[in-house]
Amino acid sequence: MLLYRIVASWLWDNPVARRIVGGAGRRADHLAVRMGVLLVGVTLTVGSLLYAGVLEPGVELASLAAAGTRLFALLAYAQVLGVCLLAPLFMAGAIASERQGRTWDVLLTTPLSNLQVVLGSLLGRLFFVFALLTAWLPLVAVLPLFGGVRPAAVAESFAVAAATATLVGAVAVSLSVARVGGRAAVYGFVVAVAALLAGGYALDRLLLRPLNPTPYTTWLTGLHPLLVLESRVLGEGYRPPPAAAVAGLPGLARWFLTEPLQAYLAWTLGLAACLVLASAVLVRRLGQGLGGLTTRLSGPLGRALRLGRGSRDRPAREVTGNPVAWAEANTRGKMALGILARWGFTLGSLAAAAGLLLAYHGRVLPELPPPAGGAALAGVADEQVRTLHAALSVLLLAQVAVVSLVAVYLSAGAVSREREDGTLDVLLTTPITPADYVWGKLRGLVRFLAVLLAAPVGTLGLAGGYALVAWLARDAGGYPHRWVAEVSGSGAAAMVTPAWVVLPEAALLLALVLVPFVALCVAVGMAWSLRSRGVLSAVTATLGVIAPVVLVTGLCGAPVAGRVPLLGPMLNALSPATGVPMLVNPYGLAAGFPADPSLGRIVLLAAATLAAGVYGVVVYGLVAHTVSTFDQTLRATQSA
Repeated sequence: MLLYRIVASWLWDNPVARRIVGGAGRRADHLAVRMGVLLVGVTLTVGSLLYAGVLEPGVELASLAAAGTRLFALLAYAQVLGVCLLAPLFMAGAIASERQGRTWDVLLTTPLSNLQVVLGSLLGRLFFVFALLTAWLPLVAVLPLFGGVRPAAVAESFAVAAATATLVGAVAVSLSVARVGGRAAVYGFVVAVAALLAGGYALDRLLLRPLNPTPYTTWLTGLHPLLVLESRVLGEGYRPPPAAAVAGLPGLARWFLTEPLQAYLAWTLGLAACLVLASAVLVRRLGQGLGGLTTRLSGPLGRALRLGRGSRDRPAREVTGNPVAWAEANTRGKMALGILARWGFTLGSLAAAAGLLLAYHGRVLPELPPPAGGAALAGVADEQVRTLHAALSVLLLAQVAVVSLVAVYLSAGAVSREREDGTLDVLLTTPITPADYVWGKLRGLVRFLAVLLAAPVGTLGLAGGYALVAWLARDAGGYPHRWVAEVSGSGAAAMVTPAWVVLPEAALLLALVLVPFVALCVAVGMAWSLRSRGVLSAVTATLGVIAPVVLVTGLCGAPVAGRVPLLGPMLNALSPATGVPMLVNPYGLAAGFPADPSLGRIVLLAAATLAAGVYGVVVYGLVAHTVSTFDQTLRATQSA
């Protein structure tokens, strides 16, 4: 009985968790988020069934089973992605309020134990995430009735999502206990998680699977939630290796490869438990005057980066141009950890690109098999170029995902944060007009993101520069700068189309598209930040706008780009998710490019210009509407 009371005080009868659920559970913005997530699930379900045509009378059972499998995979992936993106947002607002109200200091004066305080904070926040998962349960539970989906797969998908949410929540609570950066640290964490998800999935899809002659899972599967789900959904198309294939490995390695679901659940829940226990041990030590880890770490970093410790230790800076734009571009991210994170991301990305090019130059990259219907010709490095293209696409997609998410999170909190701390009320008493404020926010945030934008542009620029140098050195016996893009016919009748490894102008085309797209993310985030009272609802609404735009344009543009010349590449350029791989390898992804590369390069320039123009017009219209309704929207939000 005593053991029962102790466990109950840690879990379901925890006073901290009951306070959080009882108070924040009545918030309207949390209810709106839950309703929005349920609406997205219903929309995906109905839309997928209509697209598959299984709602029509007389549909065959095989078609119904195939549609059920596709829909289950879509809902399971969306569920995990939603957990990874929304769970830290629930945590971020709570951590910011705890930081401002010094909630941890108050809790440490109560008779509650360390474990009660930490577990209560974690369970209280996870309640809202599990409520989101529960909202999807009726949608997913009926799919086994269609056939093609095992009933156990439903429980497995929820187990993966719940384990992911638990790990994300444990990391967020640990950051809160350590007083590391508050809301900004959690946003940085979710951006890193999103980059790992996108990069890891693209790495497995574009590089590891083509190198693996058998459709078996890899070492990466047990570390990635989407790959774990895919191994449970696709069955024979992507399955764990049999015991005989890994008989020569140690027992733990065999278990990790043959049971990716168990391995993922074990390491995520184990790491979450370690973080919770470490937080419980350190929570009182950090609250008894030892200071947060940010203070203890930023001192040496600040001295290394030559940062002043106050306004008296640095010269005064002159404000030029729009003061709002200057403040956003020059005062954000000036802490040592912020500077290290931004420049570390960019320099690390460029170092990874340089290492990839050096590996290609030294011909040590693994060789991807030739495409179906093609043939590898002697003396031509076509297999290694395919590997280079796949690796570059993975690296660039991860970089673009990071930059886009940072733009969304910064812009969605740009106005909400100033409204919460009272800065906006002070700004409204100055001669700054709504146009100065909104346009200044846009310009300043885009300028602030320039360091991050340099990562994908610089990566593609290094690859294009390498190709250009190889071409200039062709007469001096330089490294081969051409590869076989397309082989038609066979034997003596084979026709070979030569191509650049990477187009030298690809980096300029990427910058032409990416900068307006980031400006669109910022404009949408600011518009919702002005309309929303909290950062959570603003970020959720912004992601709800940007994600469908990228998804729809990508799904429409990618198939057309490889089939319809001229129009296809122009439509495909509207989505960075599919436009970036096309810039890396236009010979394989842009219809008609191998037949006339000169015309194809003009088409790529026109496509990038068209995409930049479309984004620019949308940004201008959205910002103009935000400026014209600034006062009315602000009054309505403050009076709500």
